[in-house]
This record gives sequence, C-alpha cells and structure tokens, in this order.
Amino acid sequence: MLSNEALRDFRNFIKRQIYKGQYRVGSTWYDANLVEIAIMNDGTVRVKCEIAHGAACTITGVRLISQLNEVWASKTINVVIERATTNLMQWFDFNITESEVS
Repeated sequence: MLSNEALRDFRNFIKRQIYKGQYRVGSTWYDANLVEIAIMNDGTVRVKCEIAHGAACTITGVRLISQLNEVWASKTINVVIERATTNLMQWFDFNITESEVS
C-alpha cells in the first residue's frame, strides 16, 4: 500500500502541474482565472477556476491545462451567462485512491 508520504507527493505533484484553466464559448477556448489549488482535509486536491467572460454568453466546457500545455481534465457544461457582470465558479476534485488487485 502507498505510504502517507507517497500520497502527499502525488497530491503535491497535481498542484504543481496545473498551469491554467480554460473555458469554451462557441468553438473558442479562453483562459480562466485559477483561484485556488488546495489539498482538502480529506486529501482531495481541489482546483477552482473563476470564469469572467465580460459579456453574455453560453459556456459549454471547462478544462485544466498542465505545465506541458496538455489537457489534464475537462468537463462539458451548459451555463448561460445573461449579464456581463456575472462570474462563474467551476472546480475539479482529484481523489487519489489505491486498491489491491488479486
């Protein structure tokens, strides 16, 4: 089984590797503000992205980009922003688990 130190190192690796968030409007991806990357009390690594498009729009996707400019995680959403002053918060939770295979 993985030690507590190994689990900590995996969690910190995730924190170091996430470079930026992005969101999709139409077919275009825009950069999102990474608000926080934190390790929660239960060990979950939570990455929070704030989306402030500045105009009414429909946001159809959110993704996380690594230091190597690769997509690490993505999700499809369908959120209509009706006012330019409305911001949207999205987050990704990463849970590292281990299981034995016999």
